[in-house]
Amino acid sequence: MGRRICHNAPARRKQSLPTMTAGDRVAMPLLLVILMLCLGVARGAAAHPMGEPPGQMVDIGGRRMHLNCLGHGAPTVLIDIGLGAASLEWEPVMRLLAGTLKVCVIERAGYGWSEMGPYPRTSAAHVDELFLLQRAAELKPPFMLLGHSYGGFDMQLFARRYPTLVAGLVLVDASHPEQADRFAAPPHNVQIAPSSRMGLVHFGRRPGVVPGMTPAAEAQTRFQYENWRPRRTIAWELLGFRDSEAELRQAEPLKALPLVVLTRGKRVWPAGARGDQLEALWLSLQSELAAQSPTTAHLLALNSGHQIHLEQPAAVAYAVGLAVDVWRSQTTPSGAKGGYSGPWMAQSPGDLRYLSNRLGLPIAEPLRQETPR
Repeated sequence: MGRRICHNAPARRKQSLPTMTAGDRVAMPLLLVILMLCLGVARGAAAHPMGEPPGQMVDIGGRRMHLNCLGHGAPTVLIDIGLGAASLEWEPVMRLLAGTLKVCVIERAGYGWSEMGPYPRTSAAHVDELFLLQRAAELKPPFMLLGHSYGGFDMQLFARRYPTLVAGLVLVDASHPEQADRFAAPPHNVQIAPSSRMGLVHFGRRPGVVPGMTPAAEAQTRFQYENWRPRRTIAWELLGFRDSEAELRQAEPLKALPLVVLTRGKRVWPAGARGDQLEALWLSLQSELAAQSPTTAHLLALNSGHQIHLEQPAAVAYAVGLAVDVWRSQTTPSGAKGGYSGPWMAQSPGDLRYLSNRLGLPIAEPLRQETPR
């Protein structure tokens, strides 16, 4: 036990309380009015730089997260964005899906309008917060999870931890739990993530505008690269990248569920032998993601780089529709027979190709073996 410290205070003389004069009684209400006005000004000064959020602010137990939803229909689609991305980038995909499904984009703690979360910022923390968020927002499971890039870590981990809450999984050019080590290994020797949580993250110029990005998404991108709160969050996520990988590797394997993997078809690495090796590695990692479930498809968005949701939003909507129709065929008496999940499912986009297809859907196109561009 520690030492008990006592403090003996000197005895105080009893003092009489001051009395309130008539002037005081007149001044008190005026003082209250002034205080209320000051507080109102303070609240106005503390307004978010981007104005009011397009969605709802959900209290998850002392902190609020921004959840932006459109449409109606089951299963509800939950979208987790990439590292440093703007949630408003997903409006084109949301509008395509909202005709037949409820679709919600999540702003992780510290992004956009969401309040900051505690350090460290890894996938385990994001999954814990997503569980609290869906419950506090009274969303109805099961959910069709969609993870883009880094958001793929979170959605894979959520699906492994809470399989009874999940209808299916769509991974859009998503991160792989071994990608940092695989890119760093010879002969590639490419460092795509910090080696530890300790270090400084330097921000260069903010990313350029991607075609398809709305003015609101551009404004959010500028805000997130100029404001200390999202910058700190992005830095913490990057420094915890390898921890997020480890959390996913250590989790239970993915249960059998509808799984669709959508991969970029345009190369991002320079032309030449080295670039070819790096492109082949990325495609191999994507194929491994697609092999996690027996009911799966792997598709290429031939005209897109990493930002498929902006360059080919119809391809993302189609991938979601495939997973939704598999879930419906497994859970309803009539299944998916008699129609597609939406008008955008009437036919596959011409710039979308299957690399593998084990979905078992009569509406899905025959398997086509393609060589990525």
